[in-house]
Amino acid sequence: MASKDGKKLKLGFVEEEEEYPNVSPKKSVKKGKPQNIFDLDLSPSSGSHEKEYRKLSLNIMEGKINLDAELYSLQPIPFQTVKLFLTKTLPELGWGQSNEEETLFDAGCGPGGTTTKLILPLFPRLKKCFAVDILPGMIDSAKKHNFDPKIEYSVANLADWSSLEHFENQITKFVSVYCFHWLKDPRKGFENAFRLLKPGGEAAITCVLESSYYSTLIEMHNNPEWTNLFQNVDYVPTFQKYKHDGAYCKKMAEDIGFEVLYCKDEKKTNVFRSDKERKDFFWSICVLRPYIHSDRKKAFEQEFLEVLDKLNDIKDASLLLQKDKILEIVIKKPEF
Repeated sequence: MASKDGKKLKLGFVEEEEEYPNVSPKKSVKKGKPQNIFDLDLSPSSGSHEKEYRKLSLNIMEGKINLDAELYSLQPIPFQTVKLFLTKTLPELGWGQSNEEETLFDAGCGPGGTTTKLILPLFPRLKKCFAVDILPGMIDSAKKHNFDPKIEYSVANLADWSSLEHFENQITKFVSVYCFHWLKDPRKGFENAFRLLKPGGEAAITCVLESSYYSTLIEMHNNPEWTNLFQNVDYVPTFQKYKHDGAYCKKMAEDIGFEVLYCKDEKKTNVFRSDKERKDFFWSICVLRPYIHSDRKKAFEQEFLEVLDKLNDIKDASLLLQKDKILEIVIKKPEF
C-alpha cells in the first residue's frame, strides 16, 4: 500500500515516531501551559490543540491503525471476562469506595459503550471522566451514542505523550480495556499512565497477550490467495510476537515505578451473543479490511471464521466462542 507520494505505508498497530524522556516521579509544567485539565478545551477544533489533532489525524490517514466505528459495538465490549474484571475484581480491590472525588481517564474508549455502561458506575463520586481514543471516528460515535455530562471525549494517542501532557499528574484512576495490545511499544503506554496519575493514583489494565484471532491471520498469511494483503502490514501485536506474559508485564510495571496490586494472566473463553455480533466485532478490528477488494470480502470473511473456529477447536459452528490469553493488572503510583 502506498501513499500519494509513492511512499510505502506501515499498517496495523500504533507506533510512536519518536522517543520521549524517561518517566520521572517529579511533576514538570512547561512555561505557558495550562496547569489544570479542567481549564482546557479538548475539542479537535480547539486552536490550542489543533497541531496535536492534525498530527493524530495524519497518523490515522496513513493507516497505522484501522478500526470500524460503525461495526464496532456501541455497547460494552461483548466479553464476559471484561465485565467481571470491571464489576467484580476492581470493587474487590477497593475501586469505587473512596470518599474523595475521582478524576478518571479511559484510554482507548472506542465508541464509549464500555465507558458508560461498565466503568462509570464504579465511581459514585466521579468528578470527571476523560475518555480518549486515537480514532476520530470512534470519538464521534461516542459523543453521538454514549453521551454523559461527566464524560469528555477527545482524540489522543496513548503512545504519544505530546497528546496527553495536559493531563499530567491529575488523574486518580486510569482504565484501559483491550487497548494496550494495539501499541507497538506497550511499555510506552505504562510509562504514560504513570505520568498521568497523581501520586497514589491507580491504573487498571486488561488486554490481550495471545489470541486465536491473530493466529488466524498468521495462518491466512500463508495462503497464497491472501499473501499479497499482508505486505507491509504489521498485524501481530508485540505481546503475542514475543510471547510476553503476566510476569513480564509485572516486572515492566515495577521497573517504571508502579506498585503492583494485582496481576493475572489466564486463558479465557468468551461467548458472543450472536453470529452477527461475532462477525461485526472481528471485521471491525481487522487491519486488512480496508485493502480487501469488495468482491473478495465475503470469501475472506468466510475463510477467516473457518480458520478461527479450527484454532479455537470448535467442532460446532453454532458455538460462538473466542479463546484468548488475557492480562489483568492493577497498579499504583506510589505516594511521594
